Amino acid sequence: MQRIDLEYGYVVFEGNEIHIVSTVDDPPQVFLASLPGSLSKGGLTFGQIRPDGKIEGMVLIQGKQDERYRSDPNNLTGELTVHIRHWQPGVSDDQQFVKVIEVRHDGIKAKGFNL
Repeated sequence: MQRIDLEYGYVVFEGNEIHIVSTVDDPPQVFLASLPGSLSKGGLTFGQIRPDGKIEGMVLIQGKQDERYRSDPNNLTGELTVHIRHWQPGVSDDQQFVKVIEVRHDGIKAKGFNL
């Protein structure tokens, strides 16, 4: 275990886990960002390592600028999307990811129905 003490808490690396612990009345957070004009602002990918060593993504949770406002990089309206891989032999990796949930400020759209 490795612990790094910080001004407002600490980070622990233990086995294959990372723990971010706040010691003040403000929860810990991870901040991902990209340059204006980039639609995607950051993402978390879950996947596996194949026997040949290649890393394959299976689920992507992506924070991004609302696609309806992508022409204006100064519009900070956000969107969260969840993409699930539907594996198909002979199809490129990017095409295998299907957007199944889209969360925006004005509602939630899920593949097959709207909430």
